Amino acid sequence: MSGRQAVPSVRGKPGWLRRLDPLTKGIWLLCTGLAVMLTLSLTAQLLWYLVVLILAGTGAGWRLKQWRLFALWAMGFGLPLLLFQWLMLPVGGDEPLWQPFGSGGPALTASALELSAALTLRSMTLFASSIVYATTTEPRDVVVALTQQLRMPDKLAYAAAVALRFVPLLLAEAEQIRRAERLRRLTPVRGVGGRLQSARRMALAIVRSALRHVQDVSTAMEAKRFGSARARTHWRRVAISPAGWLFAAASIGAAAATLVYF
Repeated sequence: MSGRQAVPSVRGKPGWLRRLDPLTKGIWLLCTGLAVMLTLSLTAQLLWYLVVLILAGTGAGWRLKQWRLFALWAMGFGLPLLLFQWLMLPVGGDEPLWQPFGSGGPALTASALELSAALTLRSMTLFASSIVYATTTEPRDVVVALTQQLRMPDKLAYAAAVALRFVPLLLAEAEQIRRAERLRRLTPVRGVGGRLQSARRMALAIVRSALRHVQDVSTAMEAKRFGSARARTHWRRVAISPAGWLFAAASIGAAAATLVYF
């Protein structure tokens, strides 16, 4: 199986989120970001993260392997971030739950743990909601929605579409590189130094691949004389359905309720 199939993409199983227009889902994405950024309540952060997971499970159409990749990211990113912030955040005057470095080291308290969990869930919610949007939205529909409904200039709309297309593409490249390295290695990587070297090689390979894709896209846009015409015509039309209006209203209401009650 190719790396492109190993990550969430817009070519997955059908889901109701794929039938909504990009503008509606953009309102949901904006409301999610504002709600989690403007509150530090652990309950609110947990509720929003669960909502994003429920929407992904019911409407994104991700396969089992895609969920497995997402779970690996959540554990690999979330747990270290939680522990790091728990160590670094102020103790808040509470009784320490644990002092891993003795009496002279940092004290881990319940208030610091709660704040660390809230900040970690905020980061995970922002990333997960962005992935859900990117994997349920066709970039060409984003261009149409931005230019037809928001009257955005074509250059800005296509820049947003290219950025959206690159999210699943770079994830696929990373998975493909990781599998290739695993096949080439006879022995597993050991120690912190070996893991850092492996991560460095993967990062450089991803950057090189991204630069190649950028060059291909820029060459294609130059060949098509992108931006030379004052007005562009579109054969695709994107309309907001009643379900889209309901979804947008529910997103705005949920964000407003979060800011009022949390």
